[in-house]
Amino acid sequence: MATAALARLRSAGPWRLAYEAVLLVLVTAVVVAAAVPDPVYPLAPWLEGVAAPAVLLLRLRYPLPAYLAAALIGLVTGGASTILLAVLSASLAYRAAPAWQVAAGLAGGWAAFTGAVWWWEGRPDLADLVLTTALFALFALIPAGVARVVRRRRVLLAAMHRRNVQLHSQQGEVARAARARERTRIARDLHDSLGHKLTLISLYAGMQSTGGEHAELLRETSAAAMTELRQILGLLGQDDEQPSVRSLDGLDELCAGARASGAQVEIIREGTARPLAPLTEHAAYRVIQEGVTNALRHAHGGTIVVSLRYEPDALIAGVTNTAGQRLARQTSGQGLLGLAERVRVAHGMLYHGPTPDGGFRLAATLPYPGSAEAPAPAVPDFAELVERDRRHARRTLVATTLGIAGVLVLCCSGLWLTAALVVVDRDTYDTARVGRPEREVRDLLPDPEAGLTGAVGGRAVPGADCVDYQASPLDQDGTDRVYRFCFRDGTLVDKQEFLDQRP
Repeated sequence: MATAALARLRSAGPWRLAYEAVLLVLVTAVVVAAAVPDPVYPLAPWLEGVAAPAVLLLRLRYPLPAYLAAALIGLVTGGASTILLAVLSASLAYRAAPAWQVAAGLAGGWAAFTGAVWWWEGRPDLADLVLTTALFALFALIPAGVARVVRRRRVLLAAMHRRNVQLHSQQGEVARAARARERTRIARDLHDSLGHKLTLISLYAGMQSTGGEHAELLRETSAAAMTELRQILGLLGQDDEQPSVRSLDGLDELCAGARASGAQVEIIREGTARPLAPLTEHAAYRVIQEGVTNALRHAHGGTIVVSLRYEPDALIAGVTNTAGQRLARQTSGQGLLGLAERVRVAHGMLYHGPTPDGGFRLAATLPYPGSAEAPAPAVPDFAELVERDRRHARRTLVATTLGIAGVLVLCCSGLWLTAALVVVDRDTYDTARVGRPEREVRDLLPDPEAGLTGAVGGRAVPGADCVDYQASPLDQDGTDRVYRFCFRDGTLVDKQEFLDQRP
């Protein structure tokens, strides 16, 4: 158990330890300062001073027993510090997970609180019980309610934090899956690009075998195919860089290569060209490349029309060819499947099918996502978010500690001012000897307006101007003690010490 306690102590952190130390010292000091010696039980202040740090430490592990122990100590000593009551009530509501423990603790605390009043002040009436219950609600129920709300919020934030950590840990898997999808996309690019080049090579080779001089075209096309193959394979080995995007400006080169094989290729551009998103432009280029490649394979010798039309809301890219000689007997069909997926990713629609004159048409409608892709909003790093939350928690803890310290300082200052400006202590009473000038004694005493009015007790002094003061709490001994000073002809003629007998 000691090892576990040390481990928890090390994991608490310096800020938490400083907070607990300051709270323990301040609350204990207030409890001891507020304790009033009782003639029946003079050890009550010492017992409260020893019990306060004990229950404050016990609350960290066992909040309900610590709260009930403090309530019983308050019942035995005849009173309890309101600061200690508020701290333990808030700690019980915050640290005890089951609601029944909080309810049981508060019920026991209320019973001990009202029992102390019943035991030490006699049988109180209904009004006293209502007032006692109201004080308990102020110093116990309200802090407990606030702490319970804070606990629920902390539990929710902790659950969200664990969820964020889980999502962050899964981000690597998602990134790897994204890279796998990207490699698949690059493989489709490889199919599209090299398929076009190899189709041209087969056509040039057929022309060469029939006696035509196309050796230079074969060499250039083969070199271009190998260069593009090396580029795409290089992209497959990269994890962080985005693959290159084929621009629509390369359509003229694409069609020129097809014309070199003997095909009749025409480009028709309609509408006003506009900037396109890279995904849209790449998809449009691949649609046209696939259409030209298929036309060369399955309709060699026919007319190929490449169309690029800029509509107000979409780009329509298509290839239409007339009937011709079929060179490829079997195809895998993967080109159109990959092309359909590429167009779908670009939020477009793909159409392909025969034409009435026996030809074939391949076209895609690609909506405009904008003149350019909007930059993605900057997302802070997860570790930065966690560190920012920790800094905010530390600032909140420091502000809370300083606030509690400020309240305690104000309370202590108020007690000191009360003792200095309102009440009279024993030393001042002994120093003011009978026969001293009134002016000197008045300088020792608080303002006459701070004196008591209507105190009952003591003896009357004829012809004297008397003023009564409440005795210091340290001089009360559980009673309402009053000090009276009587002046006549500029001299202190009498002083008295008596118990206020007002009902």
